[in-house]
Amino acid sequence: MKILLGLILCLTFQGIFLESSFAQVDPNVREFLENRANQWPELYLPDFKLSDTSKDLIYPKWFEGNWLVTSQDTINDSEEPVIYKVNFFKNDSGLIVGNRAKNSESIGKAMFGDTLIKVVNDPQSINNQIIYLKDDFYIDSRITGRNQIQDDDIFFADELFIQTAHQPGASRINQVETISKFQKCSEEMLGLDNSIKPSICGVQYIASYGSKVGDLSTQAIKTNKYKLIFKYIGN
Repeated sequence: MKILLGLILCLTFQGIFLESSFAQVDPNVREFLENRANQWPELYLPDFKLSDTSKDLIYPKWFEGNWLVTSQDTINDSEEPVIYKVNFFKNDSGLIVGNRAKNSESIGKAMFGDTLIKVVNDPQSINNQIIYLKDDFYIDSRITGRNQIQDDDIFFADELFIQTAHQPGASRINQVETISKFQKCSEEMLGLDNSIKPSICGVQYIASYGSKVGDLSTQAIKTNKYKLIFKYIGN
């Protein structure tokens, strides 16, 4: 279960392309996202009525560059924080996107060490990845729902993944939702002055729903909440 939940943190930092720059925020999408965050941990399988999985995640301009991320489990604070590096860059259309393969493998290595072999993106779909681990264990991860508000001041998104874990002689399916909300940190929150570039603070809410695909009456069987801080380390 740790592998299935943990690798969602990798996939959340993906980003490929969106056809237009940030536009006026859709109030219906914002309401949906706010409701999901407020309902956690009492979550049921989401109904992504406004989802468009043909468009991947994009990020505000202040995400550009290399970052050292510290992720702390707020439910089990005895757990050591996970620390990893991520990269966001400007694509040919001038939009800030995530370095999908590099970010996924960086987070995966930080969480699972040598157990993770590699992460492979599907060249035919922005929504699919395969995570290869030792002992002939691999996870086929597919995004089936996505909502995001387009706002220069905040990154706020919700995605639903179907993960099929394969190992010799057995396979199992799990649905995982991740809600991510990030914004520039205030100096008061960090207790320091980062004069190079403002750090980024935020939370991720994770919910696991098991194998009842599409059943909106399915309640989350496991929930987690992570506090994240991104510290800028250069371009």
